[in-house]
Amino acid sequence: MRPQRFYGWRIVTALAVTETVSWGVLYYAFAVVHVPMRAELGLSAATTAGAFSVMVLVTGLAAVPVGRWVDQHGARGLMTAGSLAAVALVVAWSRVHTATGLYLVFAGIGLVSAAVLYEPAFAVVVRWFVSGRRRALLAVTVVAGFASTIFLPVSDALVRSTGWRDALLVLAGLLAVTTVLPHALVLRRDPADLGLRPDTLATATGEVVFVGYGIRAPEWRW
Repeated sequence: MRPQRFYGWRIVTALAVTETVSWGVLYYAFAVVHVPMRAELGLSAATTAGAFSVMVLVTGLAAVPVGRWVDQHGARGLMTAGSLAAVALVVAWSRVHTATGLYLVFAGIGLVSAAVLYEPAFAVVVRWFVSGRRRALLAVTVVAGFASTIFLPVSDALVRSTGWRDALLVLAGLLAVTTVLPHALVLRRDPADLGLRPDTLATATGEVVFVGYGIRAPEWRW
């Protein structure tokens, strides 16, 4: 019978998808949407760019508490809640009419970005992989690296066909469909949650034990 593939790769697959969509909607779509949005709302380029800068600043400030939360509780609940909040905030973005509303929404997007983008995702991968860590991190990074390639033209097509407000609603729906359930159903804090160990381990004697197909590893210590 063929051995079961290590569950960590299922997590990597889920994160590759959710990171691509999250980066595409929360980060790259702004490059397309801000032009018609600015024109309709009568805002200057500096004002809309300032909202984006606030998002980036809040993401950076939230990184430390988010990291502490992930260390103590894992990323599953945080990334699930962050994805739900991200959907609500993109919907709110589609409804803004003032600069104040735009800044408030983007401050919120900055907060949820810290909860759903690379940092918590990489923290999950690091917990699940040892020998395959580089490949796992690279897989998530390479796939998500196509976020701009995918979402810049997709966002542009949506804006041209439906207007920027409805385009954001479509993107919010895509975010909901592709990120919330994968985070909730696939992510696990630690291999031990499924009775597993990371993909390779060092034993007390220095021997490396391969558990890349979900094999229960013996008791060990570093």
